[in-house]
Amino acid sequence: MYKKIEILEARLFEKEIENDTLKKDVKNLNSQVNIQSEENTKLKAELANQEYNRRRSENDSNQYSRSNNIILSGIDHSTTEIDPNGTPLFESAEISIAKINSITKKSLTLEDVDIAHRLKRSPNGKKDIILRFKSRMTRNRVLRQSKLLRAKGVYVRENLTPLNHEVFMSVKRKMSDEVKSVWSRNGAISYKDARDVVHRVEWEDYQHWLDIP
Repeated sequence: MYKKIEILEARLFEKEIENDTLKKDVKNLNSQVNIQSEENTKLKAELANQEYNRRRSENDSNQYSRSNNIILSGIDHSTTEIDPNGTPLFESAEISIAKINSITKKSLTLEDVDIAHRLKRSPNGKKDIILRFKSRMTRNRVLRQSKLLRAKGVYVRENLTPLNHEVFMSVKRKMSDEVKSVWSRNGAISYKDARDVVHRVEWEDYQHWLDIP
């Protein structure tokens, strides 16, 4: 009888040792899982940061490539500009330069222009003109005449990237009661609030403006 009890006690002791060993193994596994989970979290954060920086760099490069461009609105369409293939037309440049010169009394020539063509039709039924100058200095000269041109119904603006344009329109439209005016300079977006305080929209602010309903 005592021998059976000793055998059972020995088996029970062995089981307890096995359980302790299993508990240690489980604890070690949990620790490894936690470490792996932390590493995965860090890796996801690093990947997200890399993607964030990639998008910013790509947007900056895209905007830089548009540094010599302007977009003109309010210039009537001419039948001589029609091209069913949508290729750039010489007449678009001629019409743009003539209109700018007639209003601003400047002396721009076709030699100042690299290329010009009509964009897709806007909601108001008109087609804007994108004008690429050979010199950024010339482009800036035209931009400085924006108020004078606007007074005559011709609107000139920078050629923003799709993302920058979306943010620009978000700032302009989504909080119109707090934003008095919005403008861009070399791709950088700024606005004046209701207290006449000027704010620059930084890259870190983009998502905030895009998320506003």
